[in-house]
Amino acid sequence: MIRELFEDDTREAPVHRISLEEIDRRAGRIRRRRTALGAAVAATAVVIAGSVALPGPLPASDHTLAQPTPATPTEPVVYLMDEDSAQSPGELEDVFYPASEGPMEIFVHCTGTQAYAGVWVGGELVTQAPCGPVTELRWDNHADPDRPAWNEGMVRVKTRVFPYTEEPGTLTAAEIEERAEQARDEKMFATIHVYRYPGLFVPPTTCAQPLVVDRAGSGRETLEPVRCELD
Repeated sequence: MIRELFEDDTREAPVHRISLEEIDRRAGRIRRRRTALGAAVAATAVVIAGSVALPGPLPASDHTLAQPTPATPTEPVVYLMDEDSAQSPGELEDVFYPASEGPMEIFVHCTGTQAYAGVWVGGELVTQAPCGPVTELRWDNHADPDRPAWNEGMVRVKTRVFPYTEEPGTLTAAEIEERAEQARDEKMFATIHVYRYPGLFVPPTTCAQPLVVDRAGSGRETLEPVRCELD
Protein backbone atom coordinates (compact mmCIF):
# COMPACT_ATOMS: atom_id res chain seq x y z
CA MET A 1 0.00 0.00 0.00
CA ILE A 2 2.84 2.42 0.78
CA ARG A 3 4.36 1.66 -2.65
CA GLU A 4 1.02 2.64 -4.28
CA LEU A 5 0.97 5.92 -2.38
CA PHE A 6 4.43 6.88 -3.50
CA GLU A 7 3.84 5.75 -7.08
CA ASP A 8 0.72 7.93 -7.22
CA ASP A 9 2.60 10.84 -5.72
CA THR A 10 5.64 10.57 -8.00
CA ARG A 11 3.89 9.72 -11.23
CA GLU A 12 3.82 13.45 -12.08
CA ALA A 13 7.32 14.90 -11.61
CA PRO A 14 8.71 17.06 -10.01
CA VAL A 15 9.05 15.53 -6.59
CA HIS A 16 7.14 17.16 -3.78
CA ARG A 17 6.54 16.29 -0.14
CA ILE A 18 3.42 14.44 1.15
CA SER A 19 2.06 15.12 4.63
CA LEU A 20 1.15 12.31 7.06
CA GLU A 21 -2.49 13.39 6.86
CA GLU A 22 -2.44 12.90 3.08
CA ILE A 23 -0.92 9.43 3.50
CA ASP A 24 -3.62 8.42 5.98
CA ARG A 25 -6.39 9.77 3.77
CA ARG A 26 -5.15 7.92 0.67
CA ALA A 27 -4.61 4.69 2.62
CA GLY A 28 -8.20 4.80 3.89
CA ARG A 29 -9.50 5.33 0.35
CA ILE A 30 -7.58 2.30 -0.92
CA ARG A 31 -8.84 0.13 1.94
CA ARG A 32 -12.46 1.13 1.22
CA ARG A 33 -12.08 0.26 -2.49
CA ARG A 34 -10.65 -3.18 -1.64
CA THR A 35 -13.43 -3.87 0.90
CA ALA A 36 -16.13 -2.96 -1.62
CA LEU A 37 -14.51 -5.12 -4.29
CA GLY A 38 -14.33 -8.13 -1.93
CA ALA A 39 -17.99 -7.78 -0.97
CA ALA A 40 -19.02 -7.66 -4.61
CA VAL A 41 -17.06 -10.83 -5.44
CA ALA A 42 -18.57 -12.68 -2.44
CA ALA A 43 -22.09 -11.67 -3.41
CA THR A 44 -21.52 -12.85 -6.97
CA ALA A 45 -20.28 -16.25 -5.70
CA VAL A 46 -23.38 -16.68 -3.52
CA VAL A 47 -25.66 -15.96 -6.47
CA ILE A 48 -23.84 -18.48 -8.69
CA ALA A 49 -23.85 -21.17 -5.98
CA GLY A 50 -27.54 -20.61 -5.41
CA SER A 51 -28.29 -21.04 -9.08
CA VAL A 52 -26.39 -24.39 -9.10
CA ALA A 53 -27.85 -25.77 -5.88
CA LEU A 54 -31.42 -24.77 -6.67
CA PRO A 55 -32.24 -25.89 -10.24
CA GLY A 56 -35.62 -25.29 -11.73
CA PRO A 57 -38.31 -28.00 -11.47
CA LEU A 58 -38.20 -30.94 -13.91
CA PRO A 59 -40.75 -30.98 -16.72
CA ALA A 60 -44.02 -32.54 -15.65
CA SER A 61 -43.62 -35.38 -18.16
CA ASP A 62 -40.10 -36.45 -17.00
CA HIS A 63 -40.45 -39.28 -14.48
CA THR A 64 -37.24 -41.17 -15.25
CA LEU A 65 -35.65 -40.31 -11.92
CA ALA A 66 -38.67 -41.42 -9.89
CA GLN A 67 -39.25 -44.74 -11.68
CA PRO A 68 -36.21 -47.08 -11.58
CA THR A 69 -36.11 -49.91 -14.10
CA PRO A 70 -37.46 -53.14 -12.53
CA ALA A 71 -34.96 -55.99 -12.14
CA THR A 72 -35.14 -58.80 -14.69
CA PRO A 73 -35.58 -62.24 -13.07
CA THR A 74 -32.69 -64.59 -13.73
CA GLU A 75 -33.09 -68.15 -14.89
CA PRO A 76 -32.00 -70.80 -12.39
CA VAL A 77 -29.13 -72.93 -13.68
CA VAL A 78 -28.25 -76.49 -12.63
CA TYR A 79 -25.03 -78.23 -13.63
CA LEU A 80 -25.43 -81.81 -14.85
CA MET A 81 -22.13 -83.69 -14.61
CA ASP A 82 -23.25 -87.01 -16.11
CA GLU A 83 -26.35 -89.15 -16.70
CA ASP A 84 -27.52 -92.52 -17.95
CA SER A 85 -30.79 -94.29 -18.58
CA ALA A 86 -31.78 -97.89 -19.31
CA GLN A 87 -34.79 -100.01 -20.20
CA SER A 88 -33.69 -102.85 -17.90
CA PRO A 89 -31.41 -103.19 -14.83
CA GLY A 90 -28.70 -104.95 -16.80
CA GLU A 91 -28.29 -102.02 -19.22
CA LEU A 92 -27.58 -99.30 -16.64
CA GLU A 93 -24.02 -98.01 -17.08
CA ASP A 94 -21.68 -96.35 -14.58
CA VAL A 95 -21.37 -92.56 -14.72
CA PHE A 96 -18.56 -90.22 -13.71
CA TYR A 97 -17.94 -86.72 -12.37
CA PRO A 98 -14.76 -84.68 -11.75
CA ALA A 99 -13.90 -84.44 -8.05
CA SER A 100 -12.75 -80.85 -8.65
CA GLU A 101 -16.41 -79.82 -9.12
CA GLY A 102 -17.01 -80.20 -5.37
CA PRO A 103 -20.01 -81.85 -3.67
CA MET A 104 -22.54 -83.69 -5.80
CA GLU A 105 -26.23 -84.58 -5.66
CA ILE A 106 -27.38 -87.85 -7.20
CA PHE A 107 -30.91 -88.74 -8.35
CA VAL A 108 -32.11 -92.21 -9.34
CA HIS A 109 -35.63 -92.48 -10.72
CA CYS A 110 -37.42 -95.68 -11.76
CA THR A 111 -40.74 -95.61 -13.59
CA GLY A 112 -43.41 -98.15 -14.39
CA THR A 113 -42.98 -100.35 -11.31
CA GLN A 114 -41.88 -100.42 -7.69
CA ALA A 115 -38.11 -100.51 -7.71
CA TYR A 116 -35.14 -100.34 -5.36
CA ALA A 117 -31.69 -98.85 -5.95
CA GLY A 118 -28.22 -98.91 -4.44
CA VAL A 119 -25.59 -96.27 -5.25
CA TRP A 120 -21.80 -96.64 -5.01
CA VAL A 121 -19.49 -93.61 -5.10
CA GLY A 122 -15.79 -94.28 -5.52
CA GLY A 123 -16.34 -97.98 -4.92
CA GLU A 124 -18.28 -97.55 -1.66
CA LEU A 125 -22.00 -98.21 -1.19
CA VAL A 126 -23.25 -94.83 0.07
CA THR A 127 -27.04 -95.14 -0.05
CA GLN A 128 -29.97 -97.45 -0.88
CA ALA A 129 -33.70 -96.78 -1.04
CA PRO A 130 -36.80 -97.17 -3.24
CA CYS A 131 -36.41 -95.26 -6.51
CA GLY A 132 -39.96 -95.24 -7.86
CA PRO A 133 -42.44 -95.09 -9.28
CA VAL A 134 -43.68 -92.14 -7.17
CA THR A 135 -40.51 -90.84 -5.52
CA GLU A 136 -36.87 -90.97 -6.54
CA LEU A 137 -33.75 -91.82 -4.56
CA ARG A 138 -31.83 -88.67 -3.65
CA TRP A 139 -28.38 -88.48 -2.10
CA ASP A 140 -25.70 -85.79 -1.74
CA ASN A 141 -22.31 -85.51 -0.07
CA HIS A 142 -22.08 -81.77 0.57
CA ALA A 143 -21.87 -82.36 4.36
CA ASP A 144 -19.51 -85.33 4.12
CA PRO A 145 -15.95 -84.40 5.19
CA ASP A 146 -14.64 -87.59 3.56
CA ARG A 147 -16.05 -86.94 0.09
CA PRO A 148 -13.54 -87.22 -2.78
CA ALA A 149 -10.93 -84.46 -2.69
CA TRP A 150 -10.66 -81.96 -5.54
CA ASN A 151 -7.44 -83.55 -6.84
CA GLU A 152 -8.71 -87.13 -7.07
CA GLY A 153 -9.64 -86.91 -10.75
CA MET A 154 -12.78 -88.60 -12.06
CA VAL A 155 -15.09 -90.29 -9.57
CA ARG A 156 -17.10 -93.36 -10.59
CA VAL A 157 -20.79 -93.64 -9.64
CA LYS A 158 -22.32 -97.12 -9.93
CA THR A 159 -26.04 -97.77 -9.62
CA ARG A 160 -27.86 -101.06 -9.35
CA VAL A 161 -31.66 -101.29 -9.52
CA PHE A 162 -34.25 -104.06 -9.37
CA PRO A 163 -38.06 -104.29 -9.14
CA TYR A 164 -39.71 -105.64 -6.00
CA THR A 165 -43.12 -106.59 -4.64
CA GLU A 166 -42.21 -106.46 -0.95
CA GLU A 167 -40.02 -103.82 0.67
CA PRO A 168 -36.55 -105.41 0.78
CA GLY A 169 -35.32 -103.52 3.84
CA THR A 170 -31.63 -102.73 4.30
CA LEU A 171 -29.40 -104.92 2.17
CA THR A 172 -25.69 -105.51 1.91
CA ALA A 173 -23.79 -104.42 -1.18
CA ALA A 174 -23.55 -108.03 -2.33
CA GLU A 175 -27.31 -108.59 -1.89
CA ILE A 176 -28.16 -105.48 -3.97
CA GLU A 177 -25.88 -106.61 -6.78
CA GLU A 178 -27.34 -110.11 -6.68
CA ARG A 179 -30.93 -108.88 -6.87
CA ALA A 180 -30.04 -106.54 -9.75
CA GLU A 181 -28.33 -109.36 -11.61
CA GLN A 182 -31.37 -111.61 -11.21
CA ALA A 183 -33.58 -108.88 -12.69
CA ARG A 184 -31.16 -107.70 -15.38
CA ASP A 185 -33.51 -108.50 -18.28
CA GLU A 186 -36.76 -107.33 -16.73
CA LYS A 187 -38.42 -104.36 -18.42
CA MET A 188 -38.29 -101.24 -16.26
CA PHE A 189 -37.08 -97.73 -17.01
CA ALA A 190 -34.37 -96.25 -14.78
CA THR A 191 -32.39 -93.01 -14.97
CA ILE A 192 -29.49 -91.62 -12.97
CA HIS A 193 -28.42 -87.97 -12.88
CA VAL A 194 -25.35 -86.55 -11.16
CA TYR A 195 -25.54 -82.79 -10.49
CA ARG A 196 -23.16 -80.35 -8.93
CA TYR A 197 -24.71 -79.67 -5.53
CA PRO A 198 -27.36 -78.38 -5.18
CA GLY A 199 -29.17 -80.07 -8.04
CA LEU A 200 -32.80 -79.71 -9.04
CA PHE A 201 -34.75 -82.75 -10.16
CA VAL A 202 -38.19 -81.11 -10.21
CA PRO A 203 -38.90 -79.49 -13.61
CA PRO A 204 -39.86 -75.78 -13.81
CA THR A 205 -43.46 -74.85 -13.00
CA THR A 206 -43.75 -71.30 -14.42
CA CYS A 207 -43.25 -70.11 -17.99
CA ALA A 208 -41.71 -66.85 -16.76
CA GLN A 209 -38.79 -68.61 -15.09
CA PRO A 210 -37.58 -71.67 -17.02
CA LEU A 211 -34.82 -73.95 -15.81
CA VAL A 212 -31.47 -74.02 -17.59
CA VAL A 213 -29.55 -77.30 -17.52
CA ASP A 214 -25.83 -76.89 -18.13
CA ARG A 215 -24.67 -80.26 -19.45
CA ALA A 216 -20.94 -80.69 -18.91
CA GLY A 217 -19.20 -80.70 -22.28
CA SER A 218 -22.36 -80.45 -24.40
CA GLY A 219 -23.84 -76.98 -23.88
CA ARG A 220 -27.03 -75.77 -22.23
CA GLU A 221 -30.69 -76.72 -22.50
CA THR A 222 -33.63 -74.57 -21.41
CA LEU A 223 -36.55 -76.47 -19.91
CA GLU A 224 -40.07 -75.01 -19.70
CA PRO A 225 -43.42 -76.43 -18.60
CA VAL A 226 -45.21 -78.20 -21.47
CA ARG A 227 -48.09 -75.71 -21.37
CA CYS A 228 -45.73 -72.86 -22.36
CA GLU A 229 -45.47 -74.38 -25.84
CA LEU A 230 -49.26 -74.30 -26.15
CA ASP A 231 -49.78 -70.64 -25.18
